[in-house]
Amino acid sequence: MSQDPNARGPRGRQPPRGPQPPRGPFPPNVPLPPSAPLPPSAPLPPSAPLPPSQPAPAEEFEYDEFWDTLDQAPIARQTLMARLRWLPPFVVLFSAASLVSVAFLAFSLTSRSVEFPVLIAAAVVTGIVFAADTAALARIAYLAAEDGRSGRALLLALAGGTAAVMAGLSFGWAAVMVLLSL
Repeated sequence: MSQDPNARGPRGRQPPRGPQPPRGPFPPNVPLPPSAPLPPSAPLPPSAPLPPSQPAPAEEFEYDEFWDTLDQAPIARQTLMARLRWLPPFVVLFSAASLVSVAFLAFSLTSRSVEFPVLIAAAVVTGIVFAADTAALARIAYLAAEDGRSGRALLLALAGGTAAVMAGLSFGWAAVMVLLSL
């Protein structure tokens, strides 16, 4: 394995920064103890020239999930609209399609004047939407597992399995309705 100084993490991400020193509330006129980190407004001490650069060991460039989102604000402190802006478009599209297809199926089941072809169409539409959800969730779960986010991958796989069950039930119900209409 070659040691590449420009190594990147999984899927081409930049390697994370190292840990930052804690910033304490030091008064400006009090001398700092020798082991204390400098406050942000303190001038930097003179430094010696850097040694010639050598390739760093491979351990320094390993991907670490903890430092991946260091520059972003915590999600809990953001407003709802700021959190919704981070959602990918396909998540919004598939969520809306799932809700609309379930609403269409519920409306066709509760209406007395709906004919069999409409019931069959509602079941087929719901099955298609949940099958697409299953495929998308499988891909996202695979990418999360590849990045080392095993908890997220497990939850996405469970959601994908639930969508697959819903798709199977919808297609099965559509098949039963087709056989009853013959």
